[in-house]
Amino acid sequence: MSINGAAGAERSPVARRFAALSRDVFAGLITSTISVAYGLSFAALIFAPPLTPWIAYGIAATFLTTAVSAAFVAARSSLPFAIAGPDGATVAVTATLVVALLGRLSAEGAPDDLLAPVMIVMGLSAALTGLLFFGLGVARAGGAIRFIPYPVIGGFLGATGWLMMSGAARVIADHGLNLSGMDSLLQPLALAKLGAGAIIAIALYLSLRGRSTNPYMVPGILLAGIAVTHIVLALTGMTLAEARAAGWTFKAPAAVGLTPTWDLDDLSQFPWHVLPSLAGDLFAVMFVTAVGTLLNTTGVEFVTKREADLQRELTTIGAANLTAAALGGYATTISLNRTTLNYAAGGRGRLSGLTTAAVAALMLLVDPAFLAYVPKFALGGLLLYLGGALIHEWLIQSARRLSLIEYISLLAIALLILQIGFIAGVFIGVIIGCATFAVSASRVNAIKFSFDGSEYHSTLDREPSELAILAAHGREIQA
Repeated sequence: MSINGAAGAERSPVARRFAALSRDVFAGLITSTISVAYGLSFAALIFAPPLTPWIAYGIAATFLTTAVSAAFVAARSSLPFAIAGPDGATVAVTATLVVALLGRLSAEGAPDDLLAPVMIVMGLSAALTGLLFFGLGVARAGGAIRFIPYPVIGGFLGATGWLMMSGAARVIADHGLNLSGMDSLLQPLALAKLGAGAIIAIALYLSLRGRSTNPYMVPGILLAGIAVTHIVLALTGMTLAEARAAGWTFKAPAAVGLTPTWDLDDLSQFPWHVLPSLAGDLFAVMFVTAVGTLLNTTGVEFVTKREADLQRELTTIGAANLTAAALGGYATTISLNRTTLNYAAGGRGRLSGLTTAAVAALMLLVDPAFLAYVPKFALGGLLLYLGGALIHEWLIQSARRLSLIEYISLLAIALLILQIGFIAGVFIGVIIGCATFAVSASRVNAIKFSFDGSEYHSTLDREPSELAILAAHGREIQA
């Protein structure tokens, strides 16, 4: 019995280790379902019209970015269960950068091949973001991000939420939420598409408003939307080709895998002279990714009760962005919802992130022709939900946490960013934030308690004549 007991005791650490590794793999597989759903939606957002013919490259770039960042963070993060990948806010500003580039190219006569310049500018934004993070981490200056005024962050992310919703409308109905395209959006067919996307967004909101950790909720709702679409098509007699021609589904893209998207010739032909006009959008990608990393890391700390090493996180995310840029990806960060989902599913080790990275890498081998069966409003509905969640959190719920003047300044900053751009909006926002802080601070009474010499005396024994002087002139002594 003693020998068997000793053998059992020797096996128990191995068994416990195997159980922990199995739990991490299982949690990583669960988290991967969300990463796949988000990845398809993010690719559709960035490669919305007129880039839809190259959407397969967007899918490849998205999953490549996920694989690289998830592997880096899993290997180096101070939070071993952290999951990284493209985030809704960073993807929204990346899509805005791409739209700005296309506008500049169109003004100069857009080339036939839009893929190379788009991938170059996306890689450049990721590289600049990586350099910023790496510099902040090496200089141990990550705490400087915490000094950005809250109204500036709220206004910036609220404006980002609106940009994401506008991008979602572009995915669904080929037109963004702006006055110039309003006539097209009010057409019956476009309204029907937007209504279907809104149903998906509402279903996601009703299912996730209680912070549900069910990992199959998001992909389940998307799959249900796809199934209902094909049932309706069958009942109405509309073929898949007709639905595709009407803009309900994507065109089947060809498989691209890891095909290079640009070469040295493309790099030499890139219109570098337009970069100064894109400075605001490049800054937006860097700013949103930096703020998102800070907020997401803080959120993970709060949920898991684990303290992170911010400097280490910055250098890790910086290296991940630099690598993703070199391989054809775009800006990435630590994901709050995927990390908390992984933690809730039991993931505690680095194998969870490595599993997520492996699944993302395997998605590069999947033929993207399946997109021909996916209605645009399903992916667009997920984007509507994510954009609406940003607006609700930063433009609506923040009213409960801020004073009236701070909340008004937050709304003003959001409107300024949408109207005049990111750099000017943030610059004016910082000035507004400092001004509102000065006004709020000026209302705080700096004197907590005061008295004068007629009320309090020292313990020193004095002559009657001195006491009489103090009684007559004591109010002149202020403390």
